[in-house]
Amino acid sequence: MQTAYVDESEPGGGLDHTVYVLAAVIVADAGADDARAAVRRSTPPRMRKLHWYEGLPAQRISWLDLLRHAVEVVVVRYDGAVARAERRRRRCLERLVWELEQRGVETLVLESRGPARDRDDRSMFTTLRDRGVGLRLRWAHARPSDEPLLALADIACGAHGDGAGRIPPPVIVA
Repeated sequence: MQTAYVDESEPGGGLDHTVYVLAAVIVADAGADDARAAVRRSTPPRMRKLHWYEGLPAQRISWLDLLRHAVEVVVVRYDGAVARAERRRRRCLERLVWELEQRGVETLVLESRGPARDRDDRSMFTTLRDRGVGLRLRWAHARPSDEPLLALADIACGAHGDGAGRIPPPVIVA
């Protein structure tokens, strides 16, 4: 069994309303505890959670090594017309769910964005299921402090945003 851990990024600090990135890091459930321990060891004491944009350049390079715990990294990127963040997220989430389903992933853990935004995600999952997408996919929201593996998705988003070539394909444009 495999679980995908998902985080998002809005390159440009949320000021660019034409881009949105969702990264899923697929981890084999059998190796999840080792991966969690590695993330905890790599998290600096000054951080409550490992966060790409709070890291120093040397730390970021070492954090990339944590992605070795991934079976696969899937990055879905919205590059399109100006749209609100939730619309861009829904477009990415729709494609990401399809991509994960094609890879046989059955569990998806998203970083919680608070009750209202988590409710928006639940609504999107219901809509996708009504369309026949993601029928076998179980999903949940978690806080990064409760699920360290969400940091892997944060690393994938950050590295993708910092420069081409750091995150290997597939990068899918929604």
